[in-house]
Amino acid sequence: MNAILLFVTALWAPCLASAGQCTGAEKLFQSVSSALASEALDKAEQILDSLEQSYPNCPETLLDRARLLALNGNATAAEDAFVRYQELAPDASRGYAYLGRFCWSNDSMRAPTLPHSSHWKRTPANLPPWLCEAKFLVMKGQVKEGTSLLQHACQIDPDNVDANFQLGTLYDMENRHADAVKHFERVVAINANDPRAWDYLALNIEIVGEVDRAGEAYRKAEAVNRRGRHFDAFLDYNYGRFLMKSNQLKEAKEHLDRAVELTPNVRAVWYERAKVNLSMKNYEDARVDGRESGDPARHGGVILDLQIYALLEQIYGRLGNKELASKYAALSRVTPVPIKESR
Repeated sequence: MNAILLFVTALWAPCLASAGQCTGAEKLFQSVSSALASEALDKAEQILDSLEQSYPNCPETLLDRARLLALNGNATAAEDAFVRYQELAPDASRGYAYLGRFCWSNDSMRAPTLPHSSHWKRTPANLPPWLCEAKFLVMKGQVKEGTSLLQHACQIDPDNVDANFQLGTLYDMENRHADAVKHFERVVAINANDPRAWDYLALNIEIVGEVDRAGEAYRKAEAVNRRGRHFDAFLDYNYGRFLMKSNQLKEAKEHLDRAVELTPNVRAVWYERAKVNLSMKNYEDARVDGRESGDPARHGGVILDLQIYALLEQIYGRLGNKELASKYAALSRVTPVPIKESR
């Protein structure tokens, strides 16, 4: 028996032995796991169909069915299957690990039911469910509690990419930029091919005042930003704004052009490109972008109506249209600044 087979058998042994209904199915489960790992979904489904007929009471078939449903994009059915397996095998770490990974990668609003034993919080291999719970807490607005769980996770396993990334995003949100930098640095040290982590790192490094390092991080993000799981659609927007601040207008416009292509429903990308075009004296292009940024159908985000009115006043002034320049100047004067609610 080779080392891989020994490892897989050891992983499944507690589940299969405790279930008592799966004896003799070990090799078939290994085949299913290999098929799922390589995303040979048709092959995995064929083996599972056979397993479910031959071992109808084996809970492991339910777990692998849940994994298959998740890979097929059927999130609701996958979640139901994961939870049913969890109820059948409440002490099986394999089930909690897969449930946690599934919840972490999907915006599921249902929190997993976790075992009460403190053993689960002390074992790095069993962190996924706790990361899932942290995500759930944050989604519910319980940021402090979610942050505490993620801090604990990073203490248990300092090299856990998911825990470091999510804790970094929370620190970024709370303007704890130096702390965010530490966690994003850890992520890219482990996985240098994650453009989102490089992007967040650049944003936070820039805020703490290390402009040259921020530029280097942005360039590394651009070098690895490929379509796939970690693709960052906002990277060109962030890098374009960064380049604009250093007056690299041509380069900034190139990235903002791409940002408009990638996220056309976000008003910020149009607004920033309008600013670049204004600085480059492309006044007509600036006018078009400025008007597009004010389209109420676009997601507002960080750009306020007041900012758009002020920008359009400048643009129409440069175009010599006094009437429209005056109109937007008047709108700027009467539009209130939103008051940010304190937490």
